[in-house]
Amino acid sequence: MKNKFKINLSILVMLSIANLANANQEIENIDVNKSKSTIEIYIPEIPKVPEVPKVVTIGGNPQVLENENIYEKRKRLNHKINPIHKQNTITIASIKSDKELKVGDVKNSRVSAYLRGSLVKVNSVKNILVKAGFTLLSEYVIDKKGLLTTIVFTDKEFQKQGDKPNRGFASSMRILVDNKNKQISITNPLYTSRAFMQDEFDEKISQVVLDKLRGAFNGLKDSDGMIKFHLLPKYHFMVSMPYYKDMLEVASAKNSQILMDKVKKYKKGKKLLYMQKLSKNRFVIGIQLSKRTTKFVKKIGYENAGLLPYPILIENGIAKILDPKYYISVMYPKLKMSQFMTIATIPDAIEKDCKRVFR
Repeated sequence: MKNKFKINLSILVMLSIANLANANQEIENIDVNKSKSTIEIYIPEIPKVPEVPKVVTIGGNPQVLENENIYEKRKRLNHKINPIHKQNTITIASIKSDKELKVGDVKNSRVSAYLRGSLVKVNSVKNILVKAGFTLLSEYVIDKKGLLTTIVFTDKEFQKQGDKPNRGFASSMRILVDNKNKQISITNPLYTSRAFMQDEFDEKISQVVLDKLRGAFNGLKDSDGMIKFHLLPKYHFMVSMPYYKDMLEVASAKNSQILMDKVKKYKKGKKLLYMQKLSKNRFVIGIQLSKRTTKFVKKIGYENAGLLPYPILIENGIAKILDPKYYISVMYPKLKMSQFMTIATIPDAIEKDCKRVFR
């Protein structure tokens, strides 16, 4: 074995010398396959890296580029946050133990959208609210059979908090008397205020109102639909869907009074359900949507139908609404995409109904 190794090594050295002397022809004439003293070394080829397959998305939502507005058909009012309020930090003053937590409180960082209670008759609900110090704004029967009635109400503190630019939607609350599901559903003031007041949210105001509601109605329970409390100001249904700030303009004039004059004419058609004056140039009105549009609550569930009548904010000569894609989904926190698709035409229909008020 040692002799053979020496012979093989000598041949390799000779081949190297020949190569350096440009003896290409001599090397080519060597029959390496027949030579028993040649060591054959096979170097495997480097495997090619497989090409990454191109992914093509079919269906779903359209792709959205950064800063691209996919709702170009609407006149959207994307309001910037006031720099003064950026420094504000939201703290929950009422951090409580599990034993101290009550209905409507923030639990495990989540808060319920509604307070559910046993069925109470409409007149009784109104009497209870008045005795508790609330002001009634509207009573609206949603369906033909009279099984669903929304009562819109407010108080001094809630009205005051809504008297700020783009915050009027936080100036009232709703109770749905639901004979279909044999219950009442009250909007949780902590939930709606955190969503609609954005960076100007004052937890103390909502907590006082929540205490009044708990004292006025016995046996209330949290609804199933719960959202993380700190995410409510940034809530949107899904990617590319609007946020609170993405309001839609439905009318404009030199001043708010001109718009309110048009609203008074519209009132004659009995579709103006309430008018709430927040200040000299700021109003919130609630309108009755067309019968065809109103039917969307049947498709996605009657239990949260208290979002109607639809609110319109009028200030500084501009009438605006929360984008229906935002408003419906935030008031239906358990809404699924499959349900949303069944009412795909409703957001446009709501916008058209709101514009008709100012013709």
